[in-house]
Amino acid sequence: MIKIQHIEMLLAVERAGSIRAASKLLGKTQPAVTKALRQAEAELGAAIFKRAPSGVVVTEDGKPILRRARVIQSELRKMQEEVDQRRGLGTGRLNVTVSPLAAARLISGTLKRFKRRFPNVHVQISGGHEPIAFGPVRDGEVDLVIGPEPQAADVAGLSTTFLVETPIAVITGHNSRWLGETRLSELAKGDWLMIGTRARLPYLRRHFTKLGLEPPDPKITSDSIFSVLSLIEDSDYLCTYPGRVLEQTAARWRIRALDLDPPLISARIAIITSSERPPTPAQQYFSDCVQQVSANLFGPGDAEKL
Repeated sequence: MIKIQHIEMLLAVERAGSIRAASKLLGKTQPAVTKALRQAEAELGAAIFKRAPSGVVVTEDGKPILRRARVIQSELRKMQEEVDQRRGLGTGRLNVTVSPLAAARLISGTLKRFKRRFPNVHVQISGGHEPIAFGPVRDGEVDLVIGPEPQAADVAGLSTTFLVETPIAVITGHNSRWLGETRLSELAKGDWLMIGTRARLPYLRRHFTKLGLEPPDPKITSDSIFSVLSLIEDSDYLCTYPGRVLEQTAARWRIRALDLDPPLISARIAIITSSERPPTPAQQYFSDCVQQVSANLFGPGDAEKL
């Protein structure tokens, strides 16, 4: 049976890209790492890596093995953090992914509350967007996402706590030719940008398909909100944007929101976590802080988990 030390070794080889580099990371000899790798592959009955000009690469059989190895390593770390936090040590890590609304309105107040109780827990905050933000939650690489709820196709393995509903606006540049346009059918003819990657296309297209319209194909996609806004402000580009952060955004950027009739479908913002793994005390308290900050700003949400 594969051992815990094999998990550490496999992930070190993946991260380093070669057995020699992995041996340095682990503080072991290269023959020892090679032997452990052969043992792991023999136990699993599958080749995990294959030789490449610059070291090793992951095989097709190795990809799901390493994905599960990351989950195991994450759970071992969480197990120790759980014990330490319950003993009052208050150490550990939290990985949090936030949408634009969460980044602008929720995360600052949440961290102020959270750090009073867990000052020594390291919090890594990254920007991310559905649906690709959900995979790392399932795999244990991210503890929670604060952003739009998953659609039906994405809910497997996830637990959702609703926070607030936000209208979705269409924004464009301050001198755009689209200013004053109210019909989505006309806007579909324009050049669109999209926050996130092309994996988010279903979230954009649903606004159009609901009205029987042909959805646009975004010319540019970007995970960087600053990049998107800088492209929009002096152009005719169009982009969907959360309405609850429009006031702050318009105060800093030369963008305008269009008054559409009918308006776009609203988005439900939620805390998304894994339904397969229990939260550590720090993660649970962080979620509680998010809910309290959201309730103070927007009113109470629905604390029920779906």
